[in-house]
Formats: sequence, C-alpha cells, structure tokens
Amino acid sequence: MTTIVLPPYTPPPPVPSYSPKPADDESIVAHTPRIRELPTGSYIQRCGNDAVVLADQDPAAEIPSYGRQGLINGFVSVEERETVSEIVLKVKGKMDFMISEGGSMSTKLFNDSFTLWSSQKASTSVSPSAVPFSVPIRGKFEDENLVAHPLPPSYEIPWTTVPGLYFKSSYSISVTITRSRSRKLQFLNKSRTITIPFEYVPRLRPWRPIQPFSDLRADVKAMPEEFRQLSWEVSPRPKSTALPLDLHLFLPAVEIFGLDDTIPFHVQLSGSVSALQHFVSPHSTHSAATKTQRKEGLSVSLVRQVAIEINGRRASRAFTLASAALVLQPPSYDSLPSLDFSGSLRPHQSTQTGMFDIGAVRVHDFVVVELWPIDLDTLHGYQTLRYSHAVKLVTDSWVDAGSSAGSAMARFAHR
Repeated sequence: MTTIVLPPYTPPPPVPSYSPKPADDESIVAHTPRIRELPTGSYIQRCGNDAVVLADQDPAAEIPSYGRQGLINGFVSVEERETVSEIVLKVKGKMDFMISEGGSMSTKLFNDSFTLWSSQKASTSVSPSAVPFSVPIRGKFEDENLVAHPLPPSYEIPWTTVPGLYFKSSYSISVTITRSRSRKLQFLNKSRTITIPFEYVPRLRPWRPIQPFSDLRADVKAMPEEFRQLSWEVSPRPKSTALPLDLHLFLPAVEIFGLDDTIPFHVQLSGSVSALQHFVSPHSTHSAATKTQRKEGLSVSLVRQVAIEINGRRASRAFTLASAALVLQPPSYDSLPSLDFSGSLRPHQSTQTGMFDIGAVRVHDFVVVELWPIDLDTLHGYQTLRYSHAVKLVTDSWVDAGSSAGSAMARFAHR
C-alpha cells in the first residue's frame, strides 16, 4: 500500500490593510461612486414640545425625499417623558386614480407600523428624551390580484391637466405619541400624531452617455452605430392622388435619457420633389407653432402617455412634455430628394418623474413626428401622418466614471 504524503501547509500572508486611495505604485481599475452625494442635513417637524427629526435630508427641501428601498433614519424628541406610554411610527403609501370612462379607485400601497418605545416592554418606565429609529421603505406592493409591482414614484396628474383622467401617488411618515393622563389611570390616554409627507423618488440613470454631435446628418453617416434609425412608409390612401414618401428618424442609440438631458435628433422626409413640395411653406420658420397657428411642414415632440385601467375599463391620455424647434438642413445632392431637419428635445423643467409601469397605471414616453401638409387635400390623402417611437425617461443623467458624482460601470444604477 502506497502512502501519499501531502506537502506542508504554508499559511497565506496577512491581508493588506484597505485604503480607498491608491498607493504610489497602484492605480484605480474601476470606480463606481454614488450618483450623487447623500445630503447630511436634517428635516424637523414639530408639534408642541415634541418633534420628529429626519436625518440625511436636504435642509432647503420643502419635504423629505427617499429613494428605492431607502432607510428612514432619525429620532423622536419628546417632553413630559414621565407620562409617555407608547411611541409608534408608521410609513404609508397610497394611490388614487380616476378616469371618466370607469370611475375611481383608491389603493393602499402599504401601511407599515413600528413600535419605537412602549412602557410595557421597556426596561425603564420613563421614555428617553430622544428615541432613535431606522426603518426601511419596502420596494413593492401587491395589487388586488396579489401581483407584486414596484412602488410608483410620487407623482400627480391633476384633472385640469389631462381632462378625464386623474392620478396621484403619495407617501407619508407619521409618529404617534401616546400619553397617560395619570400614572394610576393609564387607561385614560391621549395621543398626538405628527405627520410628514415625503417624496418617493426611485432613481435610475442610462447605462451609457449621449454621444456629443456637431453635425447630425454627417455624424449619422460617420457613426451609424451611435444612432437608432426608425423608418416608416408614408402611404397614400386608396384612390388618393397623394404620392408615397419615406420618413426616417435618427435618435441617440442609448434611447434612455435623464430628465435634464437634451435629446438630439435628425429627421428626414424623402420622396419625389412633387410630393415634398406639399410639406414646404414659403413663410414657415419651422419653429414650434402657437395655438393660433396652423402647423405646416413637420413637427417633432416629446409626448407622455398615461394609461389607467379601472374595473376592466381602460383609458389613455397623452400630453406634451417638449416641442422642438427644427432647423432645416441644406439639401444633399448625393441622395434622393429629401427634406432634412435637425433639432433637440428636453423635458419641461416641471417634469420630475420618469416612466413607470405598475399594472393598472402605465406612464410611457414617446418621440412623435407629425407631418403637416400645407394644403388640406394632401392632409386627407394619407393613411396616417403621425409616427411615434418609445423612449425611456429616467430621473438621472449618465455620469462619467472619472467624475465625483458617479459612473456608468453598471447598466443601471439604483438608489
């Protein structure tokens, strides 16, 4: 029988001490800092001599803000501690929506309760003057069919903004301090509740940047991989004298844009000269038309569509987030006759929420190209003159890995 002798064991060297900064002979291979620095201020809500203090907040903000599965950190400051019998914190989320086609609905997203202090369970009969807490915000809720969905961001669409449709998702923190009127008669209690609404903002950013462009038409040819090309046939109606056209829209290949991003695009309408002349007005400036002006030529806009389903009935409404001022490009003589326009879109600064889908409520965004013939006969001669492509609007812009604000090393970064 052969005996196998194992080699002697040599313990590994100790693990070197960690430092976030590289030494002189080291370099950073990959670095993924936060998208943005966490605020270090406090938000304070008082009621009488009691107060709720929330940490990690922007002191200049009107209300607190939390991200996806965030932690609510802070403490409750109480006076008259001898009579305090219980302190309970609740985190609530609800959603109200209404459509003229199917009535209204109110949904409780969640209602989580945390007992911060209780005289019946505490080791001392007198509460501390400051009761700390750190409670999580759940990431999902269940609908009436017990299907799980991500929590919607804080968002409101007033009835006056989109006729026939209303939506609001809201969140709040409440702290209830219960006191006994008498040490001997603890059943005679009185309660004080401090309620703080907060913004729920699940953050998201693109996985890559928008390529900077100088001449979009030239860049489309030189860097086709940096663009997404959408093509449609503009088909005449049967028995119409209108002539067929081809419509091409070029967008940055990423197709995911932050709310503060400027989205460049190039659009081309090609066909015969006789067909194109119906979309050229001698007095048109190709700027966004006012409500009193009749649109002529071509328009590009960023449109938000909101779809709500209640009791099996579905309603959809759309409203404009941005309209582009188009710049007519000089004709290109190395291709078929065409009208070429360049421009950019940026969501209105009041837009604070990106797209989301929670089943009964869906919010999506589109780049919409519309053709506007200068004569009514041509207007009615085509099957459709409105074309759209879905894009994704998110809360944050892409940030370079070399900056202090964050990086795009991962496809998406969540907070």
